[in-house]
Amino acid sequence: MILIIGAGSVGSNLAADLAESNDVVVIDRDADLVDELRSQHDVTGVVGDGRSASTLREAGIDRAEIVVASTDNDAANVMVCNAAKQAGDPHTIARVKEVGLFETWQSLDEGLGVDTMLCIDKLAAEAVVRTIALPGAHAVDTFADDQVEVAEFEIGEDTPITGQSVAEADRYASTTFAAILRDDDVIIPTGETVIQSGDCVVVIGSLASISRFAEDVSAQPPLKSEDDIVVVGGDVLGYQIAQQFEARGWTPEIVERDPEQATQLTTRLRSSSVAETDVTNIGGFNPNVLTGADLVVGTVDDNTNYLLAQLAREFDVARTAAVVDNPEVVDLFEETGLDVIVHPEDIIVSEILRTIYEPGPEEVSVLGHDDAEVLEVVVDSESALAGKALRDVTDQLPSGIVIGAIVRNEQLQIPRGNKIIQTGDRVIAFVDASVAAEVAELI
Repeated sequence: MILIIGAGSVGSNLAADLAESNDVVVIDRDADLVDELRSQHDVTGVVGDGRSASTLREAGIDRAEIVVASTDNDAANVMVCNAAKQAGDPHTIARVKEVGLFETWQSLDEGLGVDTMLCIDKLAAEAVVRTIALPGAHAVDTFADDQVEVAEFEIGEDTPITGQSVAEADRYASTTFAAILRDDDVIIPTGETVIQSGDCVVVIGSLASISRFAEDVSAQPPLKSEDDIVVVGGDVLGYQIAQQFEARGWTPEIVERDPEQATQLTTRLRSSSVAETDVTNIGGFNPNVLTGADLVVGTVDDNTNYLLAQLAREFDVARTAAVVDNPEVVDLFEETGLDVIVHPEDIIVSEILRTIYEPGPEEVSVLGHDDAEVLEVVVDSESALAGKALRDVTDQLPSGIVIGAIVRNEQLQIPRGNKIIQTGDRVIAFVDASVAAEVAELI
Protein backbone atom coordinates (compact mmCIF):
# COMPACT_ATOMS: atom_id res chain seq x y z
CA MET A 1 0.00 0.00 0.00
CA ILE A 2 1.18 3.53 -0.81
CA LEU A 3 0.21 6.22 1.69
CA ILE A 4 0.24 9.84 0.49
CA ILE A 5 -0.07 12.64 3.04
CA GLY A 6 -1.20 15.86 1.38
CA ALA A 7 -3.74 16.05 -1.44
CA GLY A 8 -2.52 19.26 -3.00
CA SER A 9 -1.32 19.44 -6.58
CA VAL A 10 1.64 17.09 -6.02
CA GLY A 11 -0.26 14.58 -3.91
CA SER A 12 -3.25 14.56 -6.25
CA ASN A 13 -1.09 14.02 -9.34
CA LEU A 14 0.76 11.20 -7.60
CA ALA A 15 -2.49 9.53 -6.56
CA ALA A 16 -3.81 9.76 -10.12
CA ASP A 17 -0.62 8.23 -11.57
CA LEU A 18 -0.38 5.44 -9.00
CA ALA A 19 -4.01 4.46 -8.43
CA GLU A 20 -4.41 2.30 -11.53
CA SER A 21 -1.86 -0.29 -10.44
CA ASN A 22 -1.44 0.29 -6.69
CA ASP A 23 -3.45 0.36 -3.46
CA VAL A 24 -3.33 4.09 -2.67
CA VAL A 25 -4.50 5.88 0.50
CA VAL A 26 -4.52 9.68 0.70
CA ILE A 27 -4.73 11.83 3.84
CA ASP A 28 -5.67 15.51 3.82
CA ARG A 29 -7.49 17.94 6.11
CA ASP A 30 -9.53 19.29 3.18
CA ALA A 31 -12.58 17.04 2.83
CA ASP A 32 -13.38 18.44 -0.62
CA LEU A 33 -9.96 17.48 -1.98
CA VAL A 34 -10.26 14.00 -0.52
CA ASP A 35 -13.78 13.53 -1.94
CA GLU A 36 -12.62 14.70 -5.37
CA LEU A 37 -9.81 12.15 -5.41
CA ARG A 38 -12.15 9.38 -4.27
CA SER A 39 -14.64 10.17 -7.03
CA GLN A 40 -12.09 10.48 -9.83
CA HIS A 41 -9.65 7.70 -8.95
CA ASP A 42 -9.63 4.33 -7.23
CA VAL A 43 -8.11 5.60 -3.97
CA THR A 44 -9.02 5.46 -0.30
CA GLY A 45 -9.33 8.88 1.29
CA VAL A 46 -8.96 9.82 4.95
CA VAL A 47 -9.87 13.31 6.16
CA GLY A 48 -7.61 14.48 8.98
CA ASP A 49 -4.24 15.85 10.06
CA GLY A 50 -1.40 13.70 8.74
CA ARG A 51 0.59 14.43 11.90
CA SER A 52 -2.09 12.82 14.06
CA ALA A 53 -1.35 9.28 15.28
CA SER A 54 -5.03 8.37 15.16
CA THR A 55 -5.39 9.64 11.58
CA LEU A 56 -2.31 7.68 10.50
CA ARG A 57 -3.65 4.53 12.17
CA GLU A 58 -7.01 5.00 10.43
CA ALA A 59 -5.15 5.24 7.11
CA GLY A 60 -3.35 1.96 7.87
CA ILE A 61 0.16 3.30 8.27
CA ASP A 62 1.30 -0.02 9.73
CA ARG A 63 0.50 -1.66 6.35
CA ALA A 64 2.20 0.97 4.19
CA GLU A 65 5.10 -0.11 2.00
CA ILE A 66 5.75 3.43 0.79
CA VAL A 67 4.89 6.69 2.59
CA VAL A 68 5.00 9.99 0.67
CA ALA A 69 4.83 13.11 2.86
CA SER A 70 3.89 15.91 0.50
CA THR A 71 2.28 18.68 2.56
CA ASP A 72 3.43 22.31 2.30
CA ASN A 73 5.06 22.06 5.74
CA ASP A 74 8.61 20.67 5.79
CA ALA A 75 8.58 19.84 9.49
CA ALA A 76 5.25 18.05 9.20
CA ASN A 77 6.61 15.95 6.33
CA VAL A 78 9.60 14.84 8.40
CA MET A 79 7.31 14.11 11.38
CA VAL A 80 5.10 11.88 9.23
CA CYS A 81 8.10 9.92 7.91
CA ASN A 82 9.36 9.43 11.44
CA ALA A 83 5.96 8.20 12.61
CA ALA A 84 5.83 5.80 9.67
CA LYS A 85 9.18 4.29 10.66
CA GLN A 86 7.89 3.81 14.21
CA ALA A 87 4.81 1.99 12.90
CA GLY A 88 6.52 -0.28 10.38
CA ASP A 89 9.29 -0.42 7.81
CA PRO A 90 8.07 1.51 4.76
CA HIS A 91 10.23 3.46 2.33
CA THR A 92 9.63 7.07 3.33
CA ILE A 93 9.75 10.03 0.94
CA ALA A 94 9.61 13.65 2.12
CA ARG A 95 9.13 16.67 -0.10
CA VAL A 96 10.79 19.76 1.37
CA LYS A 97 11.35 23.39 0.45
CA GLU A 98 14.15 24.32 2.85
CA VAL A 99 17.58 23.58 1.40
CA GLY A 100 19.15 23.75 4.86
CA LEU A 101 16.93 20.91 6.05
CA PHE A 102 17.92 18.87 3.00
CA GLU A 103 21.62 19.47 3.68
CA THR A 104 21.15 18.52 7.34
CA TRP A 105 19.46 15.29 6.25
CA GLN A 106 22.40 14.54 3.96
CA SER A 107 24.90 15.18 6.77
CA LEU A 108 23.05 12.73 8.99
CA ASP A 109 23.55 9.91 6.50
CA GLU A 110 19.98 10.37 5.29
CA GLY A 111 18.45 10.05 8.75
CA LEU A 112 15.45 11.73 10.44
CA GLY A 113 13.33 8.74 9.48
CA VAL A 114 13.43 9.85 5.82
CA ASP A 115 14.76 7.44 3.20
CA THR A 116 14.40 9.85 0.27
CA MET A 117 14.26 13.63 0.66
CA LEU A 118 13.46 15.77 -2.37
CA CYS A 119 14.22 19.49 -2.19
CA ILE A 120 12.00 21.48 -4.53
CA ASP A 121 14.27 24.49 -5.01
CA LYS A 122 17.39 22.40 -5.54
CA LEU A 123 15.72 20.21 -8.17
CA ALA A 124 14.17 23.24 -9.92
CA ALA A 125 17.53 25.03 -10.03
CA GLU A 126 19.21 21.98 -11.55
CA ALA A 127 16.46 21.72 -14.18
CA VAL A 128 16.73 25.40 -15.12
CA VAL A 129 20.50 25.38 -15.60
CA ARG A 130 20.59 21.93 -17.24
CA THR A 131 18.07 23.08 -19.86
CA ILE A 132 19.68 26.46 -20.45
CA ALA A 133 23.03 24.77 -20.97
CA LEU A 134 21.63 22.96 -24.01
CA PRO A 135 21.01 25.69 -26.62
CA GLY A 136 17.51 25.77 -28.05
CA ALA A 137 16.13 23.08 -25.74
CA HIS A 138 12.69 23.67 -24.23
CA ALA A 139 13.16 20.94 -21.64
CA VAL A 140 15.79 18.37 -20.70
CA ASP A 141 15.88 15.33 -18.43
CA THR A 142 18.55 12.73 -17.75
CA PHE A 143 18.30 8.97 -17.17
CA ALA A 144 20.52 5.96 -16.48
CA ASP A 145 22.64 7.78 -13.90
CA ASP A 146 23.03 10.80 -16.19
CA GLN A 147 24.35 8.77 -19.13
CA VAL A 148 21.25 9.35 -21.29
CA GLU A 149 19.58 12.64 -22.08
CA VAL A 150 16.02 13.27 -23.25
CA ALA A 151 15.44 16.70 -24.77
CA GLU A 152 12.78 18.63 -26.65
CA PHE A 153 13.59 21.11 -29.43
CA GLU A 154 11.32 23.30 -31.53
CA ILE A 155 12.04 23.05 -35.26
CA GLY A 156 12.14 26.32 -37.21
CA GLU A 157 11.90 27.09 -40.90
CA ASP A 158 15.68 27.24 -41.35
CA THR A 159 16.58 24.20 -39.27
CA PRO A 160 18.72 21.74 -41.29
CA ILE A 161 16.27 18.88 -40.70
CA THR A 162 13.11 20.82 -41.61
CA GLY A 163 11.29 19.10 -44.45
CA GLN A 164 13.35 15.93 -44.11
CA SER A 165 12.06 12.51 -43.22
CA VAL A 166 13.21 11.02 -39.94
CA ALA A 167 15.31 8.54 -41.93
CA GLU A 168 17.06 11.43 -43.69
CA ALA A 169 17.52 13.37 -40.45
CA ASP A 170 18.83 10.33 -38.58
CA ARG A 171 22.50 11.20 -38.99
CA TYR A 172 23.41 11.90 -35.37
CA ALA A 173 25.38 9.12 -33.70
CA SER A 174 23.81 7.73 -30.51
CA THR A 175 20.62 9.77 -31.03
CA THR A 176 17.09 8.43 -31.53
CA PHE A 177 14.12 10.45 -32.76
CA ALA A 178 11.58 9.43 -30.11
CA ALA A 179 8.59 11.64 -30.87
CA ILE A 180 7.25 14.62 -32.75
CA LEU A 181 4.91 16.95 -30.88
CA ARG A 182 2.70 18.62 -33.49
CA ASP A 183 -0.10 20.90 -32.32
CA ASP A 184 -1.81 18.79 -29.63
CA ASP A 185 -0.69 15.42 -31.01
CA VAL A 186 2.16 13.13 -30.02
CA ILE A 187 3.45 11.38 -33.14
CA ILE A 188 5.59 8.28 -32.75
CA PRO A 189 7.64 8.65 -35.93
CA THR A 190 8.61 6.12 -38.55
CA GLY A 191 11.45 6.59 -41.00
CA GLU A 192 9.01 8.15 -43.47
CA THR A 193 7.61 10.76 -41.03
CA VAL A 194 8.46 14.24 -42.34
CA ILE A 195 9.66 16.84 -39.82
CA GLN A 196 7.84 20.15 -40.28
CA SER A 197 8.53 23.70 -39.22
CA GLY A 198 6.79 24.32 -35.90
CA ASP A 199 7.18 20.71 -34.73
CA CYS A 200 8.78 19.96 -31.38
CA VAL A 201 11.10 16.99 -31.68
CA VAL A 202 11.97 14.76 -28.71
CA VAL A 203 15.34 13.06 -29.02
CA ILE A 204 17.06 10.53 -26.75
CA GLY A 205 20.78 9.82 -26.72
CA SER A 206 24.16 10.38 -25.13
CA LEU A 207 24.91 13.81 -23.71
CA ALA A 208 27.54 14.44 -26.37
CA SER A 209 25.27 13.45 -29.26
CA ILE A 210 22.33 15.51 -27.97
CA SER A 211 24.68 18.46 -27.62
CA ARG A 212 25.74 18.10 -31.27
CA PHE A 213 22.09 17.86 -32.30
CA ALA A 214 21.34 21.05 -30.33
CA GLU A 215 24.11 22.94 -32.09
CA ASP A 216 22.63 22.01 -35.48
CA VAL A 217 18.93 22.68 -34.84
CA SER A 218 19.19 25.70 -32.55
CA ALA A 219 19.42 29.24 -33.85
CA GLN A 220 21.06 30.14 -30.54
CA PRO A 221 24.75 29.57 -29.88
CA PRO A 222 25.77 27.93 -26.60
CA LEU A 223 26.18 30.28 -23.66
CA LYS A 224 29.76 31.47 -23.25
CA SER A 225 31.52 32.14 -19.96
CA GLU A 226 31.57 35.87 -20.70
CA ASP A 227 27.83 36.11 -21.51
CA ASP A 228 25.70 38.38 -19.34
CA ILE A 229 23.33 36.23 -17.24
CA VAL A 230 20.77 37.95 -15.01
CA VAL A 231 18.91 35.98 -12.31
CA VAL A 232 16.00 37.99 -10.93
CA GLY A 233 15.23 37.02 -7.34
CA GLY A 234 17.77 36.30 -4.64
CA ASP A 235 15.78 33.98 -2.40
CA VAL A 236 16.69 30.32 -1.94
CA LEU A 237 15.78 29.37 -5.52
CA GLY A 238 17.67 32.28 -7.08
CA TYR A 239 20.69 31.49 -4.92
CA GLN A 240 20.60 27.83 -5.94
CA ILE A 241 20.40 28.77 -9.62
CA ALA A 242 23.34 31.15 -9.24
CA GLN A 243 25.37 28.39 -7.59
CA GLN A 244 24.56 26.03 -10.45
CA PHE A 245 25.70 28.63 -12.98
CA GLU A 246 28.93 29.24 -11.06
CA ALA A 247 29.63 25.49 -10.99
CA ARG A 248 29.51 25.49 -14.81
CA GLY A 249 31.89 28.43 -15.12
CA TRP A 250 29.36 31.22 -15.66
CA THR A 251 29.21 34.43 -13.62
CA PRO A 252 25.61 35.60 -13.23
CA GLU A 253 24.29 38.84 -11.79
CA ILE A 254 21.59 38.46 -9.13
CA VAL A 255 18.86 41.10 -8.89
CA GLU A 256 17.35 41.28 -5.40
CA ARG A 257 15.10 43.99 -3.93
CA ASP A 258 15.72 43.23 -0.24
CA PRO A 259 18.90 44.99 0.98
CA GLU A 260 19.66 42.46 3.71
CA GLN A 261 19.21 39.53 1.33
CA ALA A 262 21.38 41.26 -1.27
CA THR A 263 24.17 41.68 1.27
CA GLN A 264 23.99 37.99 2.25
CA LEU A 265 24.20 36.94 -1.39
CA THR A 266 27.32 39.05 -1.89
CA THR A 267 29.12 37.16 0.87
CA ARG A 268 27.78 33.67 0.06
CA LEU A 269 28.36 33.49 -3.70
CA ARG A 270 31.86 33.03 -5.09
CA SER A 271 31.90 35.09 -8.28
CA SER A 272 28.36 36.35 -8.92
CA SER A 273 27.57 40.05 -8.63
CA VAL A 274 24.46 41.39 -6.89
CA ALA A 275 22.30 44.35 -7.92
CA GLU A 276 19.79 45.77 -5.44
CA THR A 277 16.68 46.82 -7.35
CA ASP A 278 12.94 46.05 -7.39
CA VAL A 279 11.71 44.68 -10.71
CA THR A 280 8.10 44.82 -9.45
CA ASN A 281 8.32 48.62 -9.16
CA ILE A 282 8.04 49.83 -12.73
CA GLY A 283 8.55 53.46 -11.72
CA GLY A 284 11.75 52.74 -9.85
CA PHE A 285 13.04 49.89 -11.98
CA ASN A 286 16.54 50.32 -13.36
CA PRO A 287 16.39 49.23 -17.04
CA ASN A 288 20.18 48.89 -17.13
CA VAL A 289 19.67 45.54 -15.41
CA LEU A 290 18.28 44.12 -18.66
CA THR A 291 20.22 46.17 -21.20
CA GLY A 292 22.69 43.94 -22.99
CA ALA A 293 21.68 40.79 -21.10
CA ASP A 294 22.15 37.51 -22.96
CA LEU A 295 19.89 35.58 -20.59
CA VAL A 296 17.32 36.59 -17.97
CA VAL A 297 15.94 34.04 -15.48
CA GLY A 298 12.83 34.89 -13.44
CA THR A 299 12.62 33.18 -10.05
CA VAL A 300 10.21 35.46 -8.18
CA ASP A 301 6.41 35.01 -8.21
CA ASP A 302 4.45 34.10 -11.35
CA ASN A 303 3.10 37.63 -11.89
CA THR A 304 6.56 39.21 -11.63
CA ASN A 305 8.13 36.55 -13.83
CA TYR A 306 5.50 37.15 -16.51
CA LEU A 307 6.12 40.91 -16.40
CA LEU A 308 9.84 40.26 -16.55
CA ALA A 309 9.42 38.15 -19.69
CA GLN A 310 7.58 41.04 -21.37
CA LEU A 311 10.27 43.53 -20.32
CA ALA A 312 13.02 41.22 -21.53
CA ARG A 313 11.37 41.10 -24.95
CA GLU A 314 11.26 44.93 -25.05
CA PHE A 315 14.98 45.06 -24.26
CA ASP A 316 15.83 42.44 -26.91
CA VAL A 317 17.18 39.93 -24.41
CA ALA A 318 18.37 36.92 -26.40
CA ARG A 319 17.08 34.21 -24.02
CA THR A 320 14.56 34.08 -21.23
CA ALA A 321 13.66 31.49 -18.61
CA ALA A 322 11.20 31.35 -15.72
CA VAL A 323 10.18 29.13 -12.84
CA VAL A 324 6.37 28.92 -12.83
CA ASP A 325 4.57 27.72 -9.70
CA ASN A 326 0.92 27.74 -10.81
CA PRO A 327 0.22 24.97 -13.36
CA GLU A 328 -2.80 26.87 -14.66
CA VAL A 329 -0.67 29.69 -16.07
CA VAL A 330 2.03 27.60 -17.76
CA ASP A 331 0.25 27.90 -21.12
CA LEU A 332 0.15 31.67 -20.74
CA PHE A 333 3.89 31.75 -20.15
CA GLU A 334 4.50 29.56 -23.20
CA GLU A 335 2.67 32.11 -25.34
CA THR A 336 5.21 34.79 -24.35
CA GLY A 337 7.89 32.88 -26.23
CA LEU A 338 9.98 32.07 -23.16
CA ASP A 339 12.82 29.74 -24.06
CA VAL A 340 12.76 27.70 -20.84
CA ILE A 341 9.84 27.17 -18.47
CA VAL A 342 10.29 25.03 -15.37
CA HIS A 343 7.34 23.92 -13.22
CA PRO A 344 8.75 22.60 -9.91
CA GLU A 345 5.72 20.46 -9.04
CA ASP A 346 6.15 18.43 -12.24
CA ILE A 347 9.75 17.78 -11.27
CA ILE A 348 8.82 16.65 -7.76
CA VAL A 349 6.11 14.29 -9.06
CA SER A 350 8.56 12.79 -11.54
CA GLU A 351 11.25 12.30 -8.90
CA ILE A 352 8.83 10.68 -6.47
CA LEU A 353 7.63 8.31 -9.19
CA ARG A 354 11.21 7.38 -10.02
CA THR A 355 11.82 6.52 -6.37
CA ILE A 356 8.62 4.49 -6.07
CA TYR A 357 9.19 2.46 -9.24
CA GLU A 358 12.90 1.78 -8.73
CA PRO A 359 14.27 -0.72 -9.62
CA GLY A 360 11.30 -1.41 -11.91
CA PRO A 361 9.86 0.95 -14.48
CA GLU A 362 10.34 4.60 -13.73
CA GLU A 363 7.33 6.39 -15.19
CA VAL A 364 7.85 10.09 -15.73
CA SER A 365 5.57 12.61 -17.40
CA VAL A 366 7.83 13.79 -20.14
CA LEU A 367 8.89 17.39 -20.61
CA GLY A 368 5.63 18.83 -19.34
CA HIS A 369 3.39 16.76 -21.62
CA ASP A 370 0.85 14.61 -19.77
CA ASP A 371 0.17 12.51 -22.87
CA ALA A 372 3.61 10.88 -23.00
CA GLU A 373 6.00 9.22 -20.59
CA VAL A 374 9.53 7.91 -20.40
CA LEU A 375 10.03 4.44 -18.99
CA GLU A 376 13.44 3.48 -17.65
CA VAL A 377 13.58 -0.27 -17.07
CA VAL A 378 16.21 -2.76 -15.99
CA VAL A 379 15.38 -5.82 -18.14
CA ASP A 380 14.87 -9.07 -16.24
CA SER A 381 14.20 -12.60 -17.48
CA GLU A 382 10.42 -12.06 -17.43
CA SER A 383 10.54 -8.97 -19.63
CA ALA A 384 9.08 -9.17 -23.13
CA LEU A 385 12.33 -7.56 -24.30
CA ALA A 386 14.76 -10.15 -22.92
CA GLY A 387 16.75 -12.04 -25.55
CA LYS A 388 14.96 -10.44 -28.49
CA ALA A 389 16.12 -8.22 -31.30
CA LEU A 390 14.52 -4.76 -31.37
CA ARG A 391 12.89 -5.40 -34.76
CA ASP A 392 11.12 -8.45 -33.32
CA VAL A 393 10.07 -6.68 -30.12
CA THR A 394 8.17 -4.03 -32.05
CA ASP A 395 5.57 -6.54 -33.21
CA GLN A 396 5.00 -7.86 -29.66
CA LEU A 397 4.39 -4.52 -27.96
CA PRO A 398 1.56 -2.00 -28.38
CA SER A 399 2.07 0.73 -30.95
CA GLY A 400 3.18 4.00 -29.43
CA ILE A 401 6.61 3.04 -28.07
CA VAL A 402 10.13 3.94 -29.15
CA ILE A 403 13.21 2.38 -27.56
CA GLY A 404 15.44 5.42 -27.28
CA ALA A 405 18.55 4.06 -25.59
CA ILE A 406 20.10 0.90 -24.15
CA VAL A 407 22.79 1.01 -21.46
CA ARG A 408 24.77 -2.19 -21.00
CA ASN A 409 27.62 -2.48 -18.50
CA GLU A 410 27.51 1.32 -18.14
CA GLN A 411 28.05 1.73 -21.90
CA LEU A 412 25.46 3.35 -24.17
CA GLN A 413 24.32 1.06 -27.00
CA ILE A 414 22.72 2.38 -30.20
CA PRO A 415 19.16 0.92 -30.35
CA ARG A 416 18.94 -0.33 -33.93
CA GLY A 417 16.82 -3.16 -35.33
CA ASN A 418 19.36 -5.95 -35.03
CA LYS A 419 20.35 -5.10 -31.45
CA ILE A 420 19.48 -7.96 -29.08
CA ILE A 421 18.35 -6.84 -25.63
CA GLN A 422 19.88 -8.77 -22.74
CA THR A 423 18.84 -9.23 -19.14
CA GLY A 424 20.47 -6.55 -17.02
CA ASP A 425 20.25 -3.96 -19.81
CA ARG A 426 18.84 -0.59 -18.81
CA VAL A 427 16.32 0.47 -21.45
CA ILE A 428 14.95 4.00 -21.86
CA ALA A 429 11.76 4.16 -23.90
CA PHE A 430 9.41 6.95 -24.96
CA VAL A 431 5.80 5.79 -24.66
CA ASP A 432 2.39 7.20 -25.49
CA ALA A 433 0.60 7.65 -22.17
CA SER A 434 -2.42 5.66 -23.38
CA VAL A 435 -0.33 2.44 -23.46
CA ALA A 436 2.27 3.29 -20.81
CA ALA A 437 0.77 1.11 -18.07
CA GLU A 438 0.47 -1.87 -20.43
CA VAL A 439 4.02 -1.40 -21.75
CA ALA A 440 5.46 -1.03 -18.24
CA GLU A 441 3.94 -4.34 -17.25
CA LEU A 442 5.27 -6.11 -20.34
CA ILE A 443 8.82 -4.84 -20.24
